[in-house]
Amino acid sequence: MRITIVTPSLSAGGAERSVVLLSEEFLKNGHAVTVVTLSGVATDSFKLAEGIDRVALDLAAYSPSVIHGLFRNLHRLAVLRRRIRGTHPQIVVSNMSQANVLTRLALANTRCPVVMVEHSDPAVNVHKRIWKLLRRVIYMRSAKLVSVSGSIDDYFTWLPKSRKSIIPNPVRYATSCSSLNPLSLDLRQNEKCVVAMGRLVPVKGFDLLLSAFAKVAQEHPDWHLAILGEGELKSELECLIARLNLKKRVSLKGFVTDPFTIFKHCEFFVMSSRSEGFPHALLEAMAAGLPAVATECTSGVSEIVRDGIDGILVPVGDVQALATAMGQLMGDANWRRQLAMRAPEVVERFGMGKIVRQWENLFASVVKDWPSVE
Repeated sequence: MRITIVTPSLSAGGAERSVVLLSEEFLKNGHAVTVVTLSGVATDSFKLAEGIDRVALDLAAYSPSVIHGLFRNLHRLAVLRRRIRGTHPQIVVSNMSQANVLTRLALANTRCPVVMVEHSDPAVNVHKRIWKLLRRVIYMRSAKLVSVSGSIDDYFTWLPKSRKSIIPNPVRYATSCSSLNPLSLDLRQNEKCVVAMGRLVPVKGFDLLLSAFAKVAQEHPDWHLAILGEGELKSELECLIARLNLKKRVSLKGFVTDPFTIFKHCEFFVMSSRSEGFPHALLEAMAAGLPAVATECTSGVSEIVRDGIDGILVPVGDVQALATAMGQLMGDANWRRQLAMRAPEVVERFGMGKIVRQWENLFASVVKDWPSVE
């Protein structure tokens, strides 16, 4: 099958990671795959597998006014339509709300089915009223809306059940890298490490994590916190680390292409997000055998972490609860080991082969039924 995947970018993020992983698996299974990004290659953090065609449009830019934005989006639609049709797809898969809307508008009056994917909490991931309105109207014209979690799917009550599916993000088996020197994590002798990963943006709640770690750091002096990721809040987080007197206890490691090399030297994972979809960072950490302390966001997280079995769930925004859970795992090696034994089962539940089969079954169904729907 000829599959064209549209995504805003290949920058660091869970949705982008999903696009990269799935496109590679589709290619392995004999499909012809093209990935179209609205942004250019300058924003790339991930690299596509050899054999996947890449179309980088470099159309993502700030619009200073409504009129400017209108003309820019009309230009986007014209370019997007021409470049997607040039790939001769049998099916198009678009990712994230604004790209979903633009892709379906661009392919208006064509026979090409568009499958739209929602990766994050739809109640918060589109802020402008016009985009919310467009989403509601345009999604009715999709061949299928795929949500990465059941709670995301529940939001779209106004879509017929026949137009909706739930397919979680996939996770691969953790790879082992014994060559990494633990000192690259800035660890002192006999120091243990807790790790977090994500874009350094407000929704990821790293300010909450640092405040929580500060509450337990003195009681557990042999522990270090490593945060993997890049983002707009880096300087603010560095200032917060200094204010909390944690410079020797916390390190910001930047974006890491293969986080498994870091995970192998850590004791557990912490996710402090204010909102999530179906977080890849959490999946990959647990696949590497790390128990998780995670905030119970409205979507996705409680479908991954089984509280008391492979991790601990805490309320969103509750710094004290987050600190208490972290302190419990820091102080109880047996409890960490017990949770860690079950954490890799996440691969059985959301493994690549299982998820790709769901996608291929959906593709076959959509292509078969689309002429009668359109």
